[in-house]
Amino acid sequence: MSRVAVIGAGAAGLMAASELKAAGHDVVILEARDRVGGRIHTVHFANGSWANAGAEWINSTDSTVHELCERYGLELTPRYGFESYAFDGVLESRDDEFQRIGEQLDRLAASIGDRAQPWNDSVARDLDRYHVAEWLAGLDNIDQELRQRYRVYIRGEYMVEPEKLSLAALVLAHAGTAGDGYARFTRGTTALTAAMASELGSARIYLDAPVQAITTSGASVTVVTTRDRYTVDAVIVTAPLPALQHITIEPAPDLPQLGHGRGGKLLVPYRDRLWEREDPAAKPAESSFEFVYDNASHQSSTAGVLAAYSMDVIDDDDVLRAFATWFPGLPAPAERPVKAWWSTERESGTTYSAPRPGDLDALRRLREPFGRIHLAGEHTEVTFGYIESALASGRRVAREVDQRYR
Repeated sequence: MSRVAVIGAGAAGLMAASELKAAGHDVVILEARDRVGGRIHTVHFANGSWANAGAEWINSTDSTVHELCERYGLELTPRYGFESYAFDGVLESRDDEFQRIGEQLDRLAASIGDRAQPWNDSVARDLDRYHVAEWLAGLDNIDQELRQRYRVYIRGEYMVEPEKLSLAALVLAHAGTAGDGYARFTRGTTALTAAMASELGSARIYLDAPVQAITTSGASVTVVTTRDRYTVDAVIVTAPLPALQHITIEPAPDLPQLGHGRGGKLLVPYRDRLWEREDPAAKPAESSFEFVYDNASHQSSTAGVLAAYSMDVIDDDDVLRAFATWFPGLPAPAERPVKAWWSTERESGTTYSAPRPGDLDALRRLREPFGRIHLAGEHTEVTFGYIESALASGRRVAREVDQRYR
């Protein structure tokens, strides 16, 4: 069996390491942060409440997540609680107003013959020539206001402007997720990555170990961190593509680039969930963020955490003023908000991927090995951006490495 270095202890890296360990390989995980989880991060507040600063939503079709929940005895709570989006400065309910647009996406998805390898499908490739905004502008029986509202939805859901998102990516993402609701981990998303890391054992995971260089020479690869160096047979890189600019790779691979979202969350803890008892005021507030929702709706505490979800990095005071405008009786925050602007962090550089028009070929290439270097992560999956995407990529790449280096 071989020795493999996995770069990144997020969901993709932990999954790849777990699969390779089970297959008998010697695996080491190198993580730049001082914790496991990557863009999965549950934060705790002094009042006892907690919130997910990163990934949180689980779909009913996320088979790998549900498999791991059963394996580790983790519970999921169905999605509920306060959720709104900001349109013209006013909070609006996230309801079924986009159903007609969804029906159009359903028709497009049904026309794609190969969703697993859309780069080989003529319909998908044709859709990949267009961005979402131009498709939206050409829809019949959709009024201008609904188009504008859907633009806000795209900004908040994919963290890019509609002009930057491939129509093929939108259709494939729509087809790859169920429409029957979502759930959260009952104890926070970190419960999953903590369980995975515990099973692997701390001896295999090195924290505070940012990788500086990866050098392939003959039949081995040398990985250099700020503290040590490792000689292995293969490397699995799960870091997002923007983070790879901080790693020197020799010989330099011709890595294609994908579109990526920007922004993140601001989590504001309150002693009282006023938003559960009162509808938001119709008074417009100056706001540059897209979604507002209760990040801790299923917790038993009377305290709550209101999240501003935005593709722009926004100032704390701007968010607090907007919240106070929409909920005039809201008390002062229980403590300082938690910033989670993932696209500004060196270790990620993005919220999650958001493929641009023409990115299908880049996605295909990212799924192929670059010599002894293999890439995993949500950005390498057709249905991108989810925990399931990261886990599926880790399992897929682990199987490839196992077959090649056993």
